[in-house]
Amino acid sequence: LSMPCSFQVLDCLDLSECSDSVLEMMSRYLQSKCRERLRLALRGLLVLIKDPLMARRIGILSQRLVDVLGDGDGEVIRMSLSVFMNVLQYKFVMVSSITAPRLAEALLPLFDHDNSHVRVLSIQLFQKVMDLVVDAGKKPLKRIVSQSLLPLFLHCHEE
Repeated sequence: LSMPCSFQVLDCLDLSECSDSVLEMMSRYLQSKCRERLRLALRGLLVLIKDPLMARRIGILSQRLVDVLGDGDGEVIRMSLSVFMNVLQYKFVMVSSITAPRLAEALLPLFDHDNSHVRVLSIQLFQKVMDLVVDAGKKPLKRIVSQSLLPLFLHCHEE
């Protein structure tokens, strides 16, 4: 199957029957050293995330997605940020108290990324994570927020 054809297949799958195996495959691909498998996994997640039930299930991959944010490829980082943004659009998806600090820390260096789209997405995602943490009544991430204030101020001033 060609890549575009494989994404059409994902749209047609009955995910109630095969979601576990699809997510297991995506998890393996997110850990792959092969750039094409990593991109394929991210593209697949962007298709699967359209289903709210899958969005909830994709949340279990959040640790792996945080790790992908450290990749040097701007396109891979952008797709990972897009997956996070799409997952968090659903109000019922919560950011775990373990994932939130790791995600926030992984986003800080992206504020200065060469790709402007990555910069904007990382700042928007950071804001969304901070809002979710506050809304959920979790302990504020004081150190991470303090580290982010100066870079965010400088970016706002440049704009």
